[in-house]
Amino acid sequence: MNDKYILNGLQNLPFAYSFHKIILDENNKPIDYKFLEVNTLFEEMTGLKKELIIGKTVKECIPDIVKDDFNWIEFYGEVAVNGVDRDFEKHSESLGKTYRIYVYSPEKYYFVTIFIDISNISKTKENKK
Repeated sequence: MNDKYILNGLQNLPFAYSFHKIILDENNKPIDYKFLEVNTLFEEMTGLKKELIIGKTVKECIPDIVKDDFNWIEFYGEVAVNGVDRDFEKHSESLGKTYRIYVYSPEKYYFVTIFIDISNISKTKENKK
């Protein structure tokens, strides 16, 4: 698949969008993923700037991701390799935000995330408990 996969219409949608390629080790275990494209809302919701991350891996851009309780790389690897779709809410410790995420694989070894920042909603729910 061409690294310039972006569908231009996704740039203006009201949610964050990112397109990635999973990186596997010699045993086909997901060990990293590369940023191929993101939209403006991705930059706003994550604080990661497009010009600094495109073509780089998540471990290069967010080294602390491996310290998160949730294994983002393994999770996204399952989607990219097996072609499953997932819809979930998760807090990213390394980014300090909670997201509602839909992830799918348009082609083997690639995955797309579409998400919104629900940090304020999550904090409100926690404060009510």
